[in-house]
Amino acid sequence: MTVFSGAIDNYTVNVLSPKPYNGRRLMNIKGSFGTAILWFYPDDATLPDNRKRSNQNIFDVYYHTSFWRPILDVLRNESPVYFNFSDTSNATQIYTGNEPVGEGETA
Repeated sequence: MTVFSGAIDNYTVNVLSPKPYNGRRLMNIKGSFGTAILWFYPDDATLPDNRKRSNQNIFDVYYHTSFWRPILDVLRNESPVYFNFSDTSNATQIYTGNEPVGEGETA
């Protein structure tokens, strides 16, 4: 079992034309783990399995579009943010570092 993980250093957001992408969106996140391409499919679509591309540290990760705003919110407003991928289960995780309880957001 290999786990690829690390801090997310930067991200890009792409909203694709409906043709030929059927309204899908994607985000690219990058860090010491490599590059993860987050594909967002319509909520009623069946998602492909997450995968690591052969001989590359590039990960294709699939979500429904209802996860677009929450993930974008974490990337924009939290720090640090991390990515984790297990090649055994093809499971991924995007998560924040520890924050004090009741810290709240600052304007």
